[in-house]
Amino acid sequence: MKIFLPLTLLMAGAGLMQSAIIESISLDLSPLHAGSILSGTFSLSNTPVAGDTAPVLLSFSDPSNYTPTSLTATISILSGTPSGFAVDFSPLMFTNLSGTVTPINTKDVSLMRFAFAQCASFPCTATGLFQDRSPAVFTSTYTITPTAVPEPGYGLLVAVLLTAIAFGQRRARANKD
Repeated sequence: MKIFLPLTLLMAGAGLMQSAIIESISLDLSPLHAGSILSGTFSLSNTPVAGDTAPVLLSFSDPSNYTPTSLTATISILSGTPSGFAVDFSPLMFTNLSGTVTPINTKDVSLMRFAFAQCASFPCTATGLFQDRSPAVFTSTYTITPTAVPEPGYGLLVAVLLTAIAFGQRRARANKD
């Protein structure tokens, strides 16, 4: 019984540890400029569920070809079919500064997803499709990939561990008396 309370606190603290799943999204803009990519990273909770959202700051690999040079978007986790998750992104609008790239002569670009990247669980690697406007001026792929291993949040664990040690010390002193 002497060590029951400290051990209980320690186990409860370990169960409350939080971590994040860090994923990246990359949109292939090669139809506009060869090798051009729009990408960024986003964080999900350690147990993502349908309905979760995450902000992402997207940057162009060749910012001199676009304005603005970065975009803010929202990643949404939706129910996938038949199971798992679908990863969506909010519509993106920007200007292709050259606007005369053959065969696509477009200056104003409005990207939207038209086929989900499907994930059975997270972290995951999946590919979806997007298009510029509807009907499509051009289509391409977007990819979701894990960027880092989930890292636990140690703050709460350390606090619980120190509390468990303090209770253990207190109980040890009480038993000496």
